[in-house]
Amino acid sequence: MKLKNIAGFHSIDDYARDKLARYGRQEKNFETLFSYMFSERENIMAEISDGYRIQKITYGECADKIASIVPAVEKMLSVAPKGSIVGLYMANSIEWIELFWAILRAGYNPLLMNSRLNADVLENVLQEYGVAAVVSDGKTFCVPTVNAADAFKGQAETKTENAVWGTEVLFMTSGTSDNIKLCAYTGENFYYQICDSVNIITKCPQMKKHYEGELKILALLPFYHVFGFIAVYMWFGFFSRTLVFLKDLTPQTLLNTVQKHKVTHIFAVPLVWETVYKKALQKIRSREAKTYKKFQKAMAFVSKHEKLGSLLSKMAFKEVREGLFGDSICFLITGGSGISQEALAFFNGIGYHMANGYGMSEIGITSVDISMKRKELNKGSVGAPFGGTQYSVSKDGELLVKGKTMASRIMQKGEVKITDFDEWFNTRDLAKEESGKYYLQGREDDLIVCKNGEKINPELLEGKLQIKNADEVCLFTDGKGTPTLLVSVTGCFSAEGFRETYDSAVAELERAQIKDEVPVVALTTDKLLGASDFKVSRKKIAKRYNAGQLMLIERENAESHTQFLLSVLEKELCACFAQVLQKKEEEIAVTADFFTDLGGSSLDYFTLLDMIKDKYGVEVATSENRKLSSVQEFYQFIKK
Repeated sequence: MKLKNIAGFHSIDDYARDKLARYGRQEKNFETLFSYMFSERENIMAEISDGYRIQKITYGECADKIASIVPAVEKMLSVAPKGSIVGLYMANSIEWIELFWAILRAGYNPLLMNSRLNADVLENVLQEYGVAAVVSDGKTFCVPTVNAADAFKGQAETKTENAVWGTEVLFMTSGTSDNIKLCAYTGENFYYQICDSVNIITKCPQMKKHYEGELKILALLPFYHVFGFIAVYMWFGFFSRTLVFLKDLTPQTLLNTVQKHKVTHIFAVPLVWETVYKKALQKIRSREAKTYKKFQKAMAFVSKHEKLGSLLSKMAFKEVREGLFGDSICFLITGGSGISQEALAFFNGIGYHMANGYGMSEIGITSVDISMKRKELNKGSVGAPFGGTQYSVSKDGELLVKGKTMASRIMQKGEVKITDFDEWFNTRDLAKEESGKYYLQGREDDLIVCKNGEKINPELLEGKLQIKNADEVCLFTDGKGTPTLLVSVTGCFSAEGFRETYDSAVAELERAQIKDEVPVVALTTDKLLGASDFKVSRKKIAKRYNAGQLMLIERENAESHTQFLLSVLEKELCACFAQVLQKKEEEIAVTADFFTDLGGSSLDYFTLLDMIKDKYGVEVATSENRKLSSVQEFYQFIKK
């Protein structure tokens, strides 16, 4: 099918090269970038589900809205000196994009605030770096804070042109209050990032693939994250492709939105992909044993045979894809931390195309595997560096990067480092190079030095441990310097299950021949990933562990722990019943029937099932529907 919205060119390559060439001949500031970002005024910029309808917003409509709110933004931010830093604290939305450009156009430098960080960390950042004001979606901060919604009230009828634009966009690194950095990017830095995106388009046919003539990328990654801003918004927005926004971040909304809007590209962190993979596998396993064996056999064939495997995957796994994202998907990218080869093999095996990429807040997005072969993609390489970037591996195995896509300056603890683009930046990520491609192997500062002097790489080891019932594992050094393996088990309610998990963890360490080096195994029912985390932070886990903030379960005391957890489970189920039925918790007797005693409807019941599935990872089979109708019955069902 002929591609839509490429300015009359015959191919996306010609269109991309021409637009980049014209941009390259002009001054590379944000004013110029804006003019090119919004030059195809009739192209659809955003799609948003509005009930049963899909609301569409063009690039021209968005550009006009930005121009109309600039006077209001200037007035709202009059307390902030021109050229100062102004925070933007909002979730992904079309309004986020409009306010981002309005702040720049009003002469300020936007700081893209990480809304996942806790309030104290954010307040420290605002004070430490002299942020003059914040545009917020409702949360108030210690500096002058203005409500984002006010910018859209009484918009100017005549567009005002402002000669003074902001000169930087600033990203926050994630972390604790004592190590947050601000990374500042200029318009020129983004120009080189866009140059890299054109290189990918021309070298990787799958990346530029459209569906029914259109390319639509899901606005899943937060725009305050360098991965979300550059790889999702900047790369695709520059070439006037369509962003699809989510109403909320629930798994069902994600799947429904992708299929309804016929999304073609999804970029996400490994946590998202691993979760989708595990749930899909769980669903397949819940069917007949014969069905699961067929699935395994087909996957094995696909992994061994490239061409025949591609044909088989399209036919054999159509039902699996329909249960996930459908058939509009053309390209999936994972990045931000390590992903298991099993997850990569699953997505590439069922007929999708998933590649691994690399970047950091300090360096931007610097590589992605552009291979078209499934076997290569499944190895987990982050590819070769883009044209404007160079990689090198130090004698200590650390990845070094240099290039003009990097942040122009980095600020931390009162110090400002101006980037020398000819100087190597040490990412502190461990890496190896094979045939021009790079493979990440964890973080240098996560290495564990044992008493015998041997070094253990936790990330490499964790991926090999196959511990029964484990949701997450983390290998770290505790406050006494003892290597400790922490296993999170969130879906277990039996002492036997906890003991099985503990014994499995010990056996896996023995299999890896490091039981003596890692003498402590601990179980917890707490999740290891915090609300602000995209990946497990060993420093945060160690801090929580050493401070006694985790509920630890000892093998010999598993029975008493289980009784406590079951009493909590019963209370939580009563709370679920009460929430669905809009009653007080004390009104829910554990033996009361959902329908006859509590007055619940069939619609209420299915809402309850969804809630229990999301909370406990337990899916009630159709044959069990309505047989479970009291807190006590659900309690026994989950306990099993």
